[in-house]
Parts: sequence; structure tokens; C-alpha cells
Amino acid sequence: MAICSSNGVRQCSARIALDKCTFETVSGEDWEAAAEGALRGEPLSSLHTTLLDGVEIAPLYTAHRHGTEANPSGLPGSAPFTRGATAASGAQGWQVRQIHDARLVSTPDAVAVDTTSGVDAVTVARGWDADGDAAALAAGIGDAAGAGVTIHLQSGASPAHAAALLDVFDRHGVDLAGLNSWLGLDPIAAAASGWHWADLSSCSTLVSSMCATARSAAEIAQRSPAAVPLEADGSVFADAGASDATELAAMLATGVAWLRAICDNADGPGLDPDAAARLLGFTLSAGPDAFMVTAKCRALRMCWTRVLGACGVDGAGGEGPSMRIHAVTTTAMLSAVDPWVNILRATTASFGAANGGVDAITVRPFDTVSAGQASSGLGWRVAANTQLILRHESRIGSVIDPAGGSWYLEDLTRKLAQTAWDRFREIEATGGICAAIAGGELEASIATERAQRKEQIAAGEHVLVGVTDFVDSQAAQASGASAAAGEPAGTPAVGLGVHRWAAPYEAEPAGEAVTGAAGS
Repeated sequence: MAICSSNGVRQCSARIALDKCTFETVSGEDWEAAAEGALRGEPLSSLHTTLLDGVEIAPLYTAHRHGTEANPSGLPGSAPFTRGATAASGAQGWQVRQIHDARLVSTPDAVAVDTTSGVDAVTVARGWDADGDAAALAAGIGDAAGAGVTIHLQSGASPAHAAALLDVFDRHGVDLAGLNSWLGLDPIAAAASGWHWADLSSCSTLVSSMCATARSAAEIAQRSPAAVPLEADGSVFADAGASDATELAAMLATGVAWLRAICDNADGPGLDPDAAARLLGFTLSAGPDAFMVTAKCRALRMCWTRVLGACGVDGAGGEGPSMRIHAVTTTAMLSAVDPWVNILRATTASFGAANGGVDAITVRPFDTVSAGQASSGLGWRVAANTQLILRHESRIGSVIDPAGGSWYLEDLTRKLAQTAWDRFREIEATGGICAAIAGGELEASIATERAQRKEQIAAGEHVLVGVTDFVDSQAAQASGASAAAGEPAGTPAVGLGVHRWAAPYEAEPAGEAVTGAAGS
């Protein structure tokens, strides 16, 4: 005969009582009504916020309003590639790239330290001359290239710059058949950044330049099928002040311009769209909002898959060319005042890009604004370690599409993709990216968004930590001299330029701009 202890009897009685309990079904509308009651009559919509792109962010995301059943994102490795270009997670995650100025005497030693400390690739910064700085390029990256390190010419390089890099490979005995470097050929970015070719007023000249570059890319692809010769770089537009949707739209329009130059133009190489797409890589900016960066990566893949589908490239079964995406932390978010906060900005940006499934990330050193490409050794090491810790210790890259299933991020991805697609169609309606740049429409649109962001900062809707809020007065005084310049050292005075969000406030005497922003 089993004997129950008094404690066991109490537990059994509690379970029986619980089994008899019934709970009233509560709907999503009931929860919202309760929330509005807590707001003392204010509607739940009063907690909504609107981003610079016009995308509305709700305070609460629920299955009945934001479920994904009606808009599936697909599976990783299959169209529309929203959830990732591959169905398998790589144990090593993304490729860690470090940016260097090939013209600096210190670059060879800095590159040697990087490539023996976990950095996978070297990004060669803009600014060097293909003829006059060829020897400096060879000295700066030659040993790394000979050791098989991936080299990435920052987008905007010309065929002459690519030829100089290929000459370095040849001198160091690199097997071009297995070369996987990014050559960064992008006349659009070159014109917009003001680096190599700054005449923004001639659409026909831009188109001709793209066709000539496309022919060079096709020749390079024959020798180096694993290389990425062409690029669509959105970071130059983001640094000029473009919103995330406008940056995506400019990248899509640049990608379409490449397809036209490669496939349709009589002066191009005449490849089919599938082969053309395989020549192209994308560079997007990563800002301080990790969720937005993740959504932007996912939205870019979604939209580009739609473009390729319209060109007859069928990726429904996963056979379509997966996108190669490189993220670079945006210069626009960096501050000269209290530059240590830039480390936090770079960390959240890298986290968002890694969760978005990019193939490579470049982190700008935290002291880029004051020192330019000649950043301190500490700046370089922190930039590299930011990624290495995320990749090896946090193992962010070991998870496939961490955003999948999040009602907020799924909704943000869809809204951002739709907004970017609408703006892409507006660019196409003007005649394409070349016409939009030559006619000034794109520059005017970016200027408007830049002004809107400035208004949001002044109204306190967009906080710049260390500059407009949580200000260290001693750091502000110490950074005053470097802040007055407003742009990173070495930034050209042509093209769309670099417009840092913090620059208007840093130029004021310590505390005055901050006080004005808080009180407006």
C-alpha cells in the first residue's frame, strides 16, 4: 500500500486544482486595448516612430498583425535569398577585411601585423594614383598578395588601378586562375566619391566608361573566374547623407546599369545576364542601428533577386547566382568629439552586418576622422579585434539568418525592400543611375534627406551619443581642433562628399550646439 507524505498530498491537490482552471482567451486586440488604457486614452499609434525613409516602426509586433505566413522569406540558400545566400552556416563566418592607405610608409608593417593576427583581407583605400603610386602599392601589399591574402580595391577603382593590382600579383607569382580578390571597378562610385573621375554632368561619358570597364572585367574573368572585378558601392551615397532606402536604390540602379553595359550595349562584352551577375559584388554601409543594417542586407538580396528574375535569371531552385555582399562601417556616423564612442558604433554596425549574412566586413578605425587613413596602431587593432571577437568568441557567423521569424525584423525587411524598390523605380524613370547623377536628381534627393536627418538630430529624435547627449565636456574640448574640419583627413572636395552627422555640432564651442539641440 503506497503511503503519500503530507507534502506530496499538497502537491497533488495543487495539480488537480490547476487542471480545473480555465483561462479566458485574450486576443491581440485585447492586449492593444489594455495598452491604450495604460496610455490614459492616447492611441497605441502615438508610440509609433517614423524613420528617415518614411518606414513606420510600431511599439509592439504580434503574430496576428505581423506574422510572416502571407509573405514567406523562403529558405536560406534559395530565392529570394532573404534568409541568406547559402543553406549552410560557415564555421568561420565572414571575411575580416582591414582598410589601409597604400601610400603610407607604415603600411607594409601594418599589413604584416594584420595578416598574422587574424585579418583575412586587405582593403586598399581610395586616393592612390595608378601610375605614380604603383611602387607604393607593391610595397604596401605585395608580400600579403604573394602569401595569398585577398586584396580589395575600394570601390571606384578604374581599369588602370585594377591593372596595377594585377601587376603586383604577377610580380609575386600569384596564380591568377585561383584569384578571389575584389577589384572594385565602379565608375559610378568613382564619380560620386570624387576620387578618380569627378565629372558628374555627362551621362553619356559615364555610360561609355561603364562599357569600357565591363570589357576589362570580362577579360579579367577569363583569367580569374573566382575574382570579383565589378562593384556596386552604396557606401559613397550613405556617406553623402543618403537614407538606407536611397542607398539600396542607388545600388540596385548601379547593378542594373552594369547589366545593361555588359549585356545590351554594343560597346560592352555581350555576356548573358547570368554571367554578368557573377562579375558583380555589392558594398553597403553599416550604421549604428544593428537592426536596420540586418534588414538592409536582407532587403538587398530580396530586391536583387527580383531584378535578376526580370532579366530571366531563374533562382527559384537555388541555381541563381548568390549575391556577394561586403559591408563597410559608414564614415558618416563617426564623431571627432569623444571618438571612443566610435568603437561602440562600429561594434553594433558589425553585429548587424554579420547577422545580415554578409560575406565580408571592413571596420574603419575609431580615429579615422582626426587621423584619416593614417590611423593609430590602436585604431587598426581595435578595428580588427571588433570583428575577430564577434566572429570567434561570440560566433555570430555560425547562425543562419538570426533575424528569421522575428516579426519586427521581417516587417522591417519587407518595408525597407518596398521603399527601396519604389525609389529604384524613380531612378530608372529618370533614365537610370547615370542620368540621375548627371541631371542632379539623385544629389538633390540625398541633400533633402541630409537636411531631414539634421532636423531629427536637432529635435532630439536622433541622438548622437557623446556629441548631442551624454557629453563628456573634457573630451569635447580635447577634440575641438580635429572636429572643426568636419570631414575625415584626405577627403576630396569634389563629388558628393562626406557629410558626417556630428560635424555641425562639433564645430561649435563645447556645449553650445548640444544645448541648442536639446532645447529645440
